[in-house]
Amino acid sequence: MSNRDIKVSKTAQGTCLMRATSYYEQGPYYKSDDYIASLFLPLFLNVMLKYDFLRTILKKSLFKVPGIYEYVISRTKFIDEIVKNFDENIEQVLIFGAGFDSRTIRFKNELRNANVFELDASATQQAKLKIFMEKKIEIPANVTFVSLDFTKESILEKLEEAGFQKSRRCLFLLEGLTYYLNHEAIDSVFNLMSDYSEKNSLLIFDYAIGSAGKEEQFCGDSKTKKQYQALVKAGERPGFMVAGPIQDFLVNYKFDLIQELTSNQLANRYFNIEGFELADFRIVQAIKK
Repeated sequence: MSNRDIKVSKTAQGTCLMRATSYYEQGPYYKSDDYIASLFLPLFLNVMLKYDFLRTILKKSLFKVPGIYEYVISRTKFIDEIVKNFDENIEQVLIFGAGFDSRTIRFKNELRNANVFELDASATQQAKLKIFMEKKIEIPANVTFVSLDFTKESILEKLEEAGFQKSRRCLFLLEGLTYYLNHEAIDSVFNLMSDYSEKNSLLIFDYAIGSAGKEEQFCGDSKTKKQYQALVKAGERPGFMVAGPIQDFLVNYKFDLIQELTSNQLANRYFNIEGFELADFRIVQAIKK
């Protein structure tokens, strides 16, 4: 049994904390719209986030990896924009490694005509559902939760048990997930998306490039080394990365690139910042051939 099966994902919790922090920010660049995220946090953290001084202390104490906070905010905004403009011809939405993602609640009107599947490890998913129940958050009837281990269980079998239909037009979302999957799991997930979705299905995912996941390349890069060590300490060692052009990877799974943004480009779009400190991540939007 993997660490993710028995413990709530530390990276999912960290991402949730950053989204909640962003919601309480006052400045237009840092503020985002995830009003659900704070509900997953302990009371003392919510109190801290509401006050500028305490929020600043919290960010300096917990968001130690240079640029990670800004990257998560810009990634969240990028994906939110796509979901806000949801294509009504899409019949199914699959959120892989959903963590504490709240889009099924925040965008329930946009997603109302699609069948939505949230996939994640059991411990994290149960923690999320417990909070929903305690906070009396109504889960839309078109949302189904699927618990599984991406590295060991058949994703297709689990999905079919939950009502997934093959050969439908889908939106696939893998936010902050690919880093923690091995190459076999990546191949399994991408083959499923390729084999069992209809033409013009959409795919959104982010990934690490080059040295972001290679421990042996960290000696001369203290910022990346710090990033890697933080992930390993959380029990979620980076595994997958793409070294070459992303289209060379996508073509193996019958997807065409729509757009790819580096973390620098995300920062420039959402923060008007150049020379972003966290430069080894990219986000992709692609379409099924």
